[in-house]
Formats: sequence, structure tokens, C-alpha cells
Amino acid sequence: MQTRQNLARFDPKLEVSMIYSFGATNYFSFKEGMEISFELSAKTPKSISNGLKTSTVLGVKGANASGKTNVLKALSFISRFITKSFFLKENEELGFKSYFTNENPSEFYVDFELDSVRYSYELTATSKKVIREAIYKKLQRKTLLVERRNNKIAKRIEELSAIDLVELKSNASLVSTVLQYKLKSTNSDIKKISEYFSSFSGNMTALGVVPDEYVFDQGSASEFYATNDEAFEFTKKILRNSDLGIDDIVLHKFENPAGKTEHLPIFRHKLSDGSTRHLTSYDQSSGTMALYRRLGIYWCMLVTGGVLMMDEFDQNCHPMLLPQLIDLFQDPSINTKNAQFLFTAHNSDIIDYLGKYRTILVGKESGESFSYRLDQIPGDLIRNDRSIAALYREGKIGGIPRI
Repeated sequence: MQTRQNLARFDPKLEVSMIYSFGATNYFSFKEGMEISFELSAKTPKSISNGLKTSTVLGVKGANASGKTNVLKALSFISRFITKSFFLKENEELGFKSYFTNENPSEFYVDFELDSVRYSYELTATSKKVIREAIYKKLQRKTLLVERRNNKIAKRIEELSAIDLVELKSNASLVSTVLQYKLKSTNSDIKKISEYFSSFSGNMTALGVVPDEYVFDQGSASEFYATNDEAFEFTKKILRNSDLGIDDIVLHKFENPAGKTEHLPIFRHKLSDGSTRHLTSYDQSSGTMALYRRLGIYWCMLVTGGVLMMDEFDQNCHPMLLPQLIDLFQDPSINTKNAQFLFTAHNSDIIDYLGKYRTILVGKESGESFSYRLDQIPGDLIRNDRSIAALYREGKIGGIPRI
């Protein structure tokens, strides 16, 4: 899920897809489980839903060590296990931890839609092996496509009979394993599911956050911009609109000592007397460079669809800039593939912008995390004419640090 990988495989042909919900039990700090829903009810204002059944944005708030990052890690694990687990070495663990590393199985699920068809994926596993895995498809009714128990196929539809030839691995998903065999009669649903979850991106792995310099590195971002004018113009427009004093950005092409061609961003600043000055990346703020590195992957997600997962996405960004980034996923004219943005943030005011339908709060009691979406809180405590952030800071809706 690194930027350089996603930029390299950029493909705008993916169809419109979306996640309805996902969840896990006995997973890191969540003992009894979490259920994270993007799904919107008929009561949701159209200014929030834009006529969609699911939200394209979901923010996760909570105190430090409450478990909010574990929410993103769960979806990151599911997506990576579905698509990449075949390449795990023999006896290598799946890549997650149970609640205080107990030996009971953990359970995961994700409910999603591909090309107007709804699917669900279920997994029961320990950290070392798969116990059960199943894929369902819903047209007029929910139908089991394939189910595995340990390393044997327990049930399947007739169209997937070729899967009987596949040798399953105890630490690899059915999807990632089947695709390695390149069976001509393999159901197209398997391939579509793999392509969708392969499109997920961000700064998350199944075990935690990856530092910016390893995920959103300047070099790969510059190389991508050098070969993709639309992405570069997208990035420059946002940087100009962010009141950073930047008038333009050009890429300086040069050859490094190893003989490889690279591109160095040069930032043009217009001064009050009408003159211009040029500065390198070393002269820019950390916030400016964070945007420069990250916006390429934002653009890819908006063009291809999928899910962008960002832990502490507000880091190095001024609070007034955050709504502009969120609006990229809320504007149907920009987000034509219904790409979804799942993030955590420390900024409290962002709750008022997200509102109760797009905010998940995570709390922890006696070492166990729990989560809820704000519109699940009964009564009229949370209203459209009252600041939610104020209620949050006062500790009336939970999720606030105890200092």
C-alpha cells in the first residue's frame, strides 16, 4: 500500500465500487468487536449523502491509545490479506494480533459493492492460520459463492468447480491463491474482488502506520508528476489555493551520480512587487511538502476509485485546509468513482464539518476499545444547530482524552 506502488499501477478503468461496512472481533484492542459503517439511512441530508447509499468520507476520532488507528489497521489487514497473502512464507503469520494475544480465533468481515453487485467477505482465523473463509454475492438474494474450512473447499457454486484443483495454504487467502493458478474457468468475481482491494492505499499497514518518508516519498511523487500532467496540475492547483504563496511549480530534470534521470520540484513564489523567486523543496515548510508528496495518491484514488486510509491525515496541515481535502471526496464532479476516504485526525473542529453521519468515535475502558457512529447516539443531544466539537471537548459524547 505504498504510494510508489500505487502510482506505478495507476489504472483509471476500475468501475464504481464502494464499501458499506467492515468489522472485526478479538482484534488488537477490540475484544467484543467493531462495526464501522459507511452506509447512510434515508434520513441523511442530501448535502451529506449526495444521493449515494454510502458516505465517501468517514473520520475516526478518539483519545490517544483509544484504538482509533486499529480501525484503519483492520481494513488494511483485510485488503492486504485478500490480495497479497499468497506471498507469505510458509509458517509466516497472517499479520494481525488478537486481543492481548489470546489464542481464540479472530473474525473479520467486509460488505461491499462492485459494479452494482453487492458482496460480502468473511474470515475466521488465528494469527497463524485460516479456519474459515467465505465469499457471498447478492443479486436478488444472498448466495454463497465459495466457502473454505481450513485448507479444504467446503462449498462452492458450479461455476467455481476449477477451484477444486487449487492447493490452499493455511496462511493465504482463497482469492490470492486462486489467482496464482490462472485457471481459465475461474469465476470473474474472484478477479474483480482482487482488483478492488488491490486499489486501496494510504499510510497504513496491517500492523501500523508507515512513516511518510517511506510511503509518500518526494522522488516517486516527482517522477509520477513528470509523466502525468493531470495529476501535476491537480496538485499545483491545491497548493496555490492553500495560500502558501506558491505561484507555480516546475520539475527540474537532472541525472544523478548513478546515471539515473530524476526530477527536482522548484517552487515559484510571486512577491508583492510583482517579481518572482524560485525555491527548492528544502526551503518549503513541512506542510507544503507533505501536500506535494501526498496529493498524487489522492488524485489516483479519485480517478480510479477504492479506499484511501490515512492515519492522522491532519498532520502538518493547517485546520482550515482540512475541509478542502475532504471536499475532494465529497464533490461528485471530482470523485466520479465514489472513492472513499477513511481517516483519523486529532483536530476536534473537524467533527463539526463531518457531522454525526460521518464521524466514528472510539473509546476505551479497562483496556478494551469500543466504537460508535455519532448518529447512533439516541436522543437529541446531537443536533444540526449545535456544535458537536463543543460537546466532544466537554466530554459529553465520549472519545476525549482524560488529562
